[in-house]
Amino acid sequence: MPILDLTNRKALEELIKLPAPTNRSLRLLFHHIDAVVIKDDGVYNGSALSDKILFRITEANYLDQFFQLLEIDEAKAGFYCMCLGTYAIEFFSNTELKATIGFHHGESIRYDQWNGDAQLLKNDELLAFLSGLGFSEPLQDRLEEKTRMKAEAVAEDNWFDMAPAFFRQYRSQIINLDDSFMPLLIENLNAAYPDKYERVIVLLQIFGKTDSFWNAYPVYEQIPFDILKQFEIKDIIAAYLASDRNYKARRGLGRYLCLYEFKKVRDQYLKFIPLQVVDDLEKCFEAIGEKKGINEIYSLRNQVSNNIS
Repeated sequence: MPILDLTNRKALEELIKLPAPTNRSLRLLFHHIDAVVIKDDGVYNGSALSDKILFRITEANYLDQFFQLLEIDEAKAGFYCMCLGTYAIEFFSNTELKATIGFHHGESIRYDQWNGDAQLLKNDELLAFLSGLGFSEPLQDRLEEKTRMKAEAVAEDNWFDMAPAFFRQYRSQIINLDDSFMPLLIENLNAAYPDKYERVIVLLQIFGKTDSFWNAYPVYEQIPFDILKQFEIKDIIAAYLASDRNYKARRGLGRYLCLYEFKKVRDQYLKFIPLQVVDDLEKCFEAIGEKKGINEIYSLRNQVSNNIS
């Protein structure tokens, strides 16, 4: 079975030939439609990915309301969501399938005859309307997403408040994956912490500030890791041992030594990691109840012990 391109994005030369999303072209899809079918999963190459029907709208009054609410914000169009969508919306006329659009995350739609996706103008009203008819999943998902986004915003604020103040001036670039700021950030870091060991401890403490140690963590948490990679492992360990070895630094050091990217090359650095450090990291992860971390330190201990013997 061929692997699906999860963006389903056409080649650029094809996209530039297609028109931009407009409400006029969207309304043309509604002509003579007497049934709307919403299916699970998204759309690939203009067709629903799933045969599982979640909801139908056939009453003329409800169809009219649905079409009125399915309106796009033409000023927010032309982008491309990096997935195939949450649902597929099919338009039928006399049982004949006329068009299929992808419904993405309760906020945008994709039609394969447009050059990009389009933000919905009345998405909250649309989700409330569908929920009122009995199809409540999109609204529930949207509310949960808003709650998650609020929590992520709070966590982001807390992280930047905890980091050295100069991190905040690069916040927008960090979030938008523009790494051109890195030389300036490192320059600021060196000026604020001239002592190499002190810089290492600051970076470890920042890197240890996380709710997700091993995967699916926010992009800004990668920054201290990328800077730490510029230090020799023996210097990172020496800086830790010369410090007060507090739990903030232990969290960061344990995460650094056990993160997948470092684990790939860890064998060559085992001679610089004493069992004393492993003991500290194990106590830390046990104290905070980080189960995967405990397992990771167990593996690290075995590697270090075998290297000693």
